[in-house]
Amino acid sequence: MPLTSNQHPVDTLARFFLYALLIIAPWLHGAEQAWEQLFTAAGIFIVLLFILTSRHIPLVSLNQAMPVICLFALWLAYCTLYLIPLPAGVIQFISPATFDWHTQVDKASAGYLSVYRQASLIELLKYGALVALFIIVITLFNSIKKLRQLALVLVTGAATTAIYSQVNYITGGEFELVSAIPPWDFSWHEGIRGTFSYKNQYAMYLVMAICVVAGLIADTVICQRRATGRWLSARTAWLVVAFILLIVTLLNTSSRGALLAIILSSFVTMSLLIARNRFLATRLLSKKILISAALALAVLGAGFTQSSIYDRFTSQKMEDNGRAMLRQTAIDVFSDYPVMGTGPGTYPYVQHQYKPLLLGNSQMSKRAHNDYLETLATQGVIGFILLAMPLALMCFTLMRTSLCASDAGLLIGTQTAILAYLFQATFDVNAGVFILPVTFILLLSIGWRLSSQSLSEQAFTTRA
Repeated sequence: MPLTSNQHPVDTLARFFLYALLIIAPWLHGAEQAWEQLFTAAGIFIVLLFILTSRHIPLVSLNQAMPVICLFALWLAYCTLYLIPLPAGVIQFISPATFDWHTQVDKASAGYLSVYRQASLIELLKYGALVALFIIVITLFNSIKKLRQLALVLVTGAATTAIYSQVNYITGGEFELVSAIPPWDFSWHEGIRGTFSYKNQYAMYLVMAICVVAGLIADTVICQRRATGRWLSARTAWLVVAFILLIVTLLNTSSRGALLAIILSSFVTMSLLIARNRFLATRLLSKKILISAALALAVLGAGFTQSSIYDRFTSQKMEDNGRAMLRQTAIDVFSDYPVMGTGPGTYPYVQHQYKPLLLGNSQMSKRAHNDYLETLATQGVIGFILLAMPLALMCFTLMRTSLCASDAGLLIGTQTAILAYLFQATFDVNAGVFILPVTFILLLSIGWRLSSQSLSEQAFTTRA
C-alpha cells in the first residue's frame, strides 16, 4: 500500500505527543530508573490510546505488518506466563531451578515462573510499549514527509543533549542539570555521558542519531539538487552542523565499543549497498570521491587523536574490563534456567549467586554486558526464539532493499543504526536504559516502513 497522507487532528496530536516524549525521555537518564521507564512506557501507551480513539483509519493498514504483530503478540503472551500463578508441581516440572529458588530464597514469590515477579511486571509493560511503538509508527507515519519528520525529531533530541554535553565537557560540569546515578560519578573530562549515567549507553544513543542524520543529509542534498540545481540549503546546513556536533561528542565519550560498532556497521551496510548496485563501485572509485574521502578521513583522524576515546585506546588498549567473567556469569545462570529463564528483568537479582568474587559488588557486574546472553538467562531458549522471530523478520525486510526505496539515505541510515545496535549488544548493556530499545524499535519501524513500501513498489512494477 502506498505511503499516504493523513491530517486528522487526533493523529496530529498523537504525533506531537510522541515527539515531546522523544525529546524528554533522554533527559531522564535515558529512562534508567524504574519510574523513568514506566513514565516513558506510559507516554507510548497514551499515543496508542490517541490512535484508538481515532477510528477513521484502520489501526494497521499494512498487510505485511500482521505477521510481525502476531509474532510480537506471541512473545508478549509468553512473557505473561511469568506473572500467572501456577501450582508448585508445574513450576518444578518446567523449571526446577525456579522452584528451588522460591523454596530457598523467596517463598513470598512461590507460584510464579519469575524469580522476582515485580521486576518481570515492569519489564512486561516495557515490552508492551515497544510493540505499541511499532504499531504507532506504521499507523501514524504513513508518508515520507512524516517519517522524515520523525527522524528529524530524534536527531534534534540527540543534538540538544550533545550541546549540553559539550558545554559541561568544556566547563567541567558547571552547567550540569542531570546528575549521574551513583556509582557512575566520573568526571566530565573522563568521558562525556550526556544526560545518561553510563557513557557507553549514551554513546550508543549518539551512534544511532549519527547514522540517521547522515542519511537525512544525503536525502536533503539529492532533493535540493533535483529541485534547484544546488546542494546547499538551510536544512542541509543545520543537518551538517548536527552531524559534526554528534561526531565530536561521540569521540569524547571515550566509548571504544560504540566507535567500533559504527565503523563495522557502516562497512557492512556499504558492502551490501555496493553488492546490490554494482554501478556504485565505479562511481565511488572516481578521483573526486576518493579525494573527498581522503580529506574527510584526515579530518576525522586528526579529531580522533585529540579525543578522550583516543586516550582510552592508548591507555587501556582492548582490555575487556571483566566482561569475559560477566558473560560467563550469564552462561552459568542460563545453564540452570535453560528452558524459560529466571523471568524478564530479573537478571540483576540472581547474578550475585553466580558471579566470581573477583567481580565484587559493582554496578557494572549486575548486568551481563551482552544482551543476547542476558535474554537467554532471563527468558530461556523459548523466550529468546520468540523474541528473535519478529525482530529477524523485520531486519530481513529492512536489509533487502537499498537504492530502490524512496528516501534511500534515510533507509540506509536506519540500516546502519540497527546493525550498530546489534553489534554493540554483544559487548555492552543497551537494554539497561529504556531509551535505547525505544530508539532501536523506532528506527527499525521507520526502516521497515520504507523497505515494505519499496518491496511493494517493486512487486507492482514487476506485475505491470
